[in-house]
Amino acid sequence: MDDDVLEARLFPRASQAQKERPLPDWAQVHRELKAGKHVTLQLLWYEYREANPDGLAYSQFTERYRAWKKHLDAVMRQEHKAGEKLFVDFASDTVPVYEPKTGQVAMQAEVFVAVMGASSYVYAEAFPSQELMHWGSRPR
Repeated sequence: MDDDVLEARLFPRASQAQKERPLPDWAQVHRELKAGKHVTLQLLWYEYREANPDGLAYSQFTERYRAWKKHLDAVMRQEHKAGEKLFVDFASDTVPVYEPKTGQVAMQAEVFVAVMGASSYVYAEAFPSQELMHWGSRPR
């Protein structure tokens, strides 16, 4: 056996040593993340592992997805001067408010969120609804 054959047997290349793991369709993963409400990378990884038990571990799944995502179109960065902008909206989901004595759900509250652009300070408050009458003066 010559030196090249011996070296190949002692030190196999990574591609020879490791079995190729099935990779997910990253474009499909990206579409599902964007389209589905409450869809997370972890949920998509669980589905991927059900279909591919010998597939990537979660850390590799997320790392490779983020590496793939970097090749998408660049997003324009926005500069925010301090105090210039305030971004406001209601969260898409409601949250349950419980009656303290009974533990029953008293209502589903709408969550108002405001974020200062430059500092990323967040203000959030729950309201009974998005109607104007709930925005008036009220005890704190």
